[in-house]
Amino acid sequence: MKNSRRIKKNTLINNVKKGFRTFYGGMETPFKQSSLRVWIQARKFNKTRQDRKWLKELLTTNKVVRRFYKRPELEIQDIENVTPVDFKSRDNLNLKGLIYEPNKGSNKWVIASHWFAGHKTWSLHHAKVFVEMGYNVMVYDFRGHGQSQNDSTTMGGKEHKDLMGAVDWLKENKKIDQLAFMGTSMGAFVSNYCSILYKEELKALNFKFVVSDVTYGSVFSLFLHVRNVYLGFLPKKRTKKFINKVIAKQNKKEVSINLHEVSIFHLLREGGNKDLFPTLFCHSSDDKVTSPTDTYELIIKRNNQDDDYLMFNFSMHTQGIRYHFKTFNYKLAEFINRFEKDDVLFDKVIKEWELLKFEKKDQLSLMLK
Repeated sequence: MKNSRRIKKNTLINNVKKGFRTFYGGMETPFKQSSLRVWIQARKFNKTRQDRKWLKELLTTNKVVRRFYKRPELEIQDIENVTPVDFKSRDNLNLKGLIYEPNKGSNKWVIASHWFAGHKTWSLHHAKVFVEMGYNVMVYDFRGHGQSQNDSTTMGGKEHKDLMGAVDWLKENKKIDQLAFMGTSMGAFVSNYCSILYKEELKALNFKFVVSDVTYGSVFSLFLHVRNVYLGFLPKKRTKKFINKVIAKQNKKEVSINLHEVSIFHLLREGGNKDLFPTLFCHSSDDKVTSPTDTYELIIKRNNQDDDYLMFNFSMHTQGIRYHFKTFNYKLAEFINRFEKDDVLFDKVIKEWELLKFEKKDQLSLMLK
């Protein structure tokens, strides 16, 4: 399928995304795999020429989690179980995804969504514990990211149509006995947003829960936190006016959406907090990109006795799984195990990943908790 293009809008978010993509790309550069290595692996796993782009991404991020994260447990080694998919967002954009299906007898699925300026294979690694708990995984590139069709980024304002496009593809092509969402940063916002906005539709698919890692509650609160962390020179009494001006500029260029309404808080005010899907919220109290206060506020406003949370004292944004690998994955496995109890798989991942055994490289994690 040809990756057709839309006209790029010159917006603040798109310009920031360009900078972050350059930064993230630079971080991955030392780990990038050669064309020869990709060709060899493509032959080994019987992949086509068209598969080489996503395969190069996956081989690169495999090396990152092995060398930089120092967590080989998160590698995807059975690449024969990974297949590419093309699908449409609900507003008809061409999106690219991957299906990772190592549990052939299972119809339990998680759709994992990546962070702002990231790409789909990172979601695959961060959701790896789901595989150990008997799930198969679908990941995808948001619009304007990775291999998906180019379009402006709206921090969830349009991206919820991408996630629901993935739901549509999965519903049409796979049997679903149980469904969950996992998201990181922008992916967490979109996962939370969809779980409320499309609540009735998801119930029909036996949707169970959300794992929300370093979310934000609204575009306004996201901008406010960034201002407080990085733009402290702005007078506080002018902060709201400044952010409203930035959002107004963005709204003029997007036309079809109002970023003031891109808010989980808004959905909760409009629809109430009844019959919400259980959600595990993860965050760090010193996150420099998204506000941990948003996570606390969402927990309070949701008032759902089935929600749970994991809060660290320190972690770089999106890196809780790296800094606190064992605590993070134990909590995820424990939460997942609530919804279709399988103590055999739970005990297996605890043993094989040694999640209760803290060695030298885990001591920093204990100190930072």
